[in-house]
Amino acid sequence: MVSKGNLKTVLVTGGAGYVGAILVPKLLKAGYHVKVLDLYLYGDDVLSSVKGNPNLTEIKGDMRDVALLEKIIPGTDVVIHLACISNDPSFELNPDLGKSINYDAFLPLVQISKKNKVQRFIYASSSSVYGVKEVENVTEDMERLP
Repeated sequence: MVSKGNLKTVLVTGGAGYVGAILVPKLLKAGYHVKVLDLYLYGDDVLSSVKGNPNLTEIKGDMRDVALLEKIIPGTDVVIHLACISNDPSFELNPDLGKSINYDAFLPLVQISKKNKVQRFIYASSSSVYGVKEVENVTEDMERLP
């Protein structure tokens, strides 16, 4: 968990995804103001357990929308970037869509965050950073081959 200190507002891209849906309530419980940017592909009620929390702002939108990022990032202390097409079969269904979300949208998100003096940028990766291995169990001490 992020040490709170003077960091108050957290933007979670993909905050209504399978990791974000667990993380967002924990951030709220820790006293952060949380902005969630998500397409809500898994439904509008993913964060129903924290609906109505005065420290939660839900933004149904696309992180590839640069104008939207320019609007919502100012005033943000921390960006936790979780938005992505998260597994190979999903990516392979539409590689162009996967590339536009997982790769092309990343640099503008970083640039807008830097421009707005975001103090911390956390990019959560998956086991994909280790590449395809011949061993049964991939561990964090293995060579990274994304």
